[in-house]
Amino acid sequence: MDLKITKIQRASAQEWDQIWNNCDYATYFHSREWAEIWEKYSRGNLKPCPFIVGFSDFKKVLLPLSIRSLYKGFSPIYLSSPAGTFGGWLSHDELNREHAHLIYKFLMNLGDIQWRLNPYESLCHQIHFDNLKLRKDTTDVINLKEGFEAIHHRWTKGHSSAAKKARREGVNIRLATSAEDWQTYYYLYEASLERWGGKTSSGYKYEWSLFELMFDLQSSRIKLWLAEYKNFVIAGALCFYAKNHVVYWHGSALSEYFNLRPVNLLIFEIIKNACELQYEWFDFNPSGGKEGVKAFKRSFGTLELSCPMILKNSLTNSILNKFKSLLSNT
Repeated sequence: MDLKITKIQRASAQEWDQIWNNCDYATYFHSREWAEIWEKYSRGNLKPCPFIVGFSDFKKVLLPLSIRSLYKGFSPIYLSSPAGTFGGWLSHDELNREHAHLIYKFLMNLGDIQWRLNPYESLCHQIHFDNLKLRKDTTDVINLKEGFEAIHHRWTKGHSSAAKKARREGVNIRLATSAEDWQTYYYLYEASLERWGGKTSSGYKYEWSLFELMFDLQSSRIKLWLAEYKNFVIAGALCFYAKNHVVYWHGSALSEYFNLRPVNLLIFEIIKNACELQYEWFDFNPSGGKEGVKAFKRSFGTLELSCPMILKNSLTNSILNKFKSLLSNT
């Protein structure tokens, strides 16, 4: 009997959390928490719109979508995950290519969509995406199952020496605990933006309110790691945690302390901690096309996983996007 979709309904908060918490290939970016952060940060312009899709073989998937309107409620765009992060379906069930094809067809029938494929879910990479625009991209990751000693052994001599130098010079690594810690980190980010000339890998600047929202959640899934020198914060890394996955989403450092190598020590301690807590993957996240950043990540002995962005845009939305871009540059 041919496989069919037999049920489509909006997912409850409880269903979303339960499936996300128990899915082996889920990332933090698939979580309800991430979607709701962006709903608040966008002041409601981006809204969670999750679906449960059921099949004739009694299997089901969660689609943790969000929806954004470009202009006064018109021309909605579905985002498989906010901010261009890993998206796609989650499930407790073992799926096959037929399930993946039916989910793909359902998503295409919704309308315009932006979807970064999940590098940890293999079926989505077997879909034939017809004539859709596909923006190739990769992320650099470390398989933590090998254990920290084996992982550390693959690092270049420069990284190992840099971490030792930072520790020898008195750099200390700790987790942020207070609003003041988070505000200090944002100061580092602003200093980094000035050094970068206002250009970021994401293409836009994050406002303080985004980081404030994350701090206010007091979530065990969000950890801000800080590097201190003489009780002064000189670098930081914001990481997100899912069932098996840790991702380094955002980082900043003060250039005048680069010689102390605080970022190398941060990465050393974050990966070591993830190994101790028995996570399976550490993810550096895509590099925004910056080869220097990618080379830095590769020197940690990373694997490269594919995570292209799928873009389906109507002519109307393409025109509105160009119009908004022109307005933002005037």
